[in-house]
Amino acid sequence: MSVSKVRRETVADQGLSILRGRILDGDLRPGDPVTEEAMAREIGVSRPTMREVLTILVGEGLLTRHPSTRILQVTTLTAAEVREIYAARRVLEAAGVDAAPQAGAEQRARLEDTIREMEAAVADNDLYALVQADTRCHTETVALAQSRYLSALHNQLMAKLNLTLSQVESDQPSDNAELLRLHREYVRLMLDGDTEGAKDQLLARLASAEQDVLEGLQRQETAGRAQRRTLPAARTR
Repeated sequence: MSVSKVRRETVADQGLSILRGRILDGDLRPGDPVTEEAMAREIGVSRPTMREVLTILVGEGLLTRHPSTRILQVTTLTAAEVREIYAARRVLEAAGVDAAPQAGAEQRARLEDTIREMEAAVADNDLYALVQADTRCHTETVALAQSRYLSALHNQLMAKLNLTLSQVESDQPSDNAELLRLHREYVRLMLDGDTEGAKDQLLARLASAEQDVLEGLQRQETAGRAQRRTLPAARTR
């Protein structure tokens, strides 16, 4: 492999990390257009490199092409899609819980690490780090099933879901201490061999989270309709 080839791959990886981060951090919002030329200029890569990056993000589900304009935009999830994602999460994460009794020392340690990360995030009042640690806890749960295909699917679903979470959670205060307590209890149940208890707790949390996301989407839709109704009157003034 040539040096130039390695360098191109490194630049593409860096561009991918930057743009993916901008999407997941909420800098680019669902529905925002993402064009090859503009992104290449902003990030400082060539257009062919940016084309490669955009193709990967489409494959990950973070970007979709508008059906009419064909312009790429940050993916917007509907309520129906949110329900499908949570249905899939229940299956994938429950499979991980079922496999927990066979977990090795390294897998158990990674689960416990996610709780320590959550504890540090709560202590520092670092919401971003808390969300990341929360996601890793669920990722490590699926990893217990020891299937890279299930893990890849779960990662893709979580990336899509995080887009919507960034939309609907900003106006809703969360009880971080309670979130930590529930995850600490959940991991302890798994590691103590109480598979049914861990699964019941997981499914209850997923049901509550799904309802919160759907209610957040409904609030946004209602606010959007109200704003659209006021626009004609505002223009007549």
